Amino acid sequence: MARTKKIESTPVRIRFKELENGNKSIYLDIYYEKKRRYEFLKLYLIPENSSEARKQNKHTMKAADAIRAQRILEISNNRTPVTISEKAKVLLVDWVNEYKNRSIQQGKTSSENHVHSALKQLRKYNAKARLCDVDKDFLDGFVEFMKGQKARRTKVPFAKKTISNYLGVIITALNMAVDDDVLSVNPGLAIDRKAICGEETPREYLTIDEVRKLIEADAPRADVKIAFLFSCFCGLRLSDVRALQWKKIIEDNGNIHMELRQKKTGRMLYLPLNKQAQAYLPHTKRSAEDYVFSLPCTSTIDLQLKKWAQNAGINKKLTYHMSRHTFATMELTMGADLYTTSQLLGHADVETTQVYAKIIDAKKEAAVLLIDSLF
Repeated sequence: MARTKKIESTPVRIRFKELENGNKSIYLDIYYEKKRRYEFLKLYLIPENSSEARKQNKHTMKAADAIRAQRILEISNNRTPVTISEKAKVLLVDWVNEYKNRSIQQGKTSSENHVHSALKQLRKYNAKARLCDVDKDFLDGFVEFMKGQKARRTKVPFAKKTISNYLGVIITALNMAVDDDVLSVNPGLAIDRKAICGEETPREYLTIDEVRKLIEADAPRADVKIAFLFSCFCGLRLSDVRALQWKKIIEDNGNIHMELRQKKTGRMLYLPLNKQAQAYLPHTKRSAEDYVFSLPCTSTIDLQLKKWAQNAGINKKLTYHMSRHTFATMELTMGADLYTTSQLLGHADVETTQVYAKIIDAKKEAAVLLIDSLF
């Protein structure tokens, strides 16, 4: 008679509680030292009525599995911190600073200021916390702490997106700790950053008619006008426009394209320039090492854009990044597919570009409803 295989027991199991709204609340059933307790994770599965819902549930279960793994390891180690090496006793602020230094070495210099700001908040919250002290409760507390903070210059509370971004810096640094075998699991996987941000903020963009108005209107500073319109027709971020050198603009058989490493992502971008974008390149080409555009500081740019928009009779709050949104919506409006547009924007995946497709769908729906006004 074949021996029955013994099923390995686990002290921590994932269970679900049906809610009245159709969602399922995820909780842990923990049995340890002949005592049972339950830990509700404040994570929820939603009805899988769409691919987006299935994707969200997959992310949620991944977070729940990460917490379960951490609880098992805590029990097996007699509730000592879950660590692989003595390096985990380093201060969290020092580890995040190490993450910043590595990012700079990899050429991701655009994240330096971002990490610096996150570090400032982390020091205020708990400068003495060790890497091995970090768990979901610590990160939840960090989020709550930042909700009570205000921006130094404007004195207004942090935006939800800012809080999510600062938390993202810490979570990414924790990922590095897992990759380096310093931590076994990343407790940040248990945090739903989308829930922190709330509903997605609509992307502000200019219509083709509004771009025409800006072209015709006088701007207080010609350099800002030229650079902004250049970005409207190629989608380049301000950080990349500032870093653009003539050697990165290549002419081949009458066609012009750019080859550059994006400041924000560190990814290479190969971008053909249409005739409209070419028209806003400075006419006097200098040496290969020279920068194409010379722009003032961001606060000055914002002020000039505001005055220029007023001259053009545009009521929207004009920001430089709006030029990138404008390029994306123009491409999709003119029939470019989502994948091609994502490549032109330098996005790592199409999902990032999907938000612009939603804008176009809304425009199509509004256009169809115009027929109702005829009858």
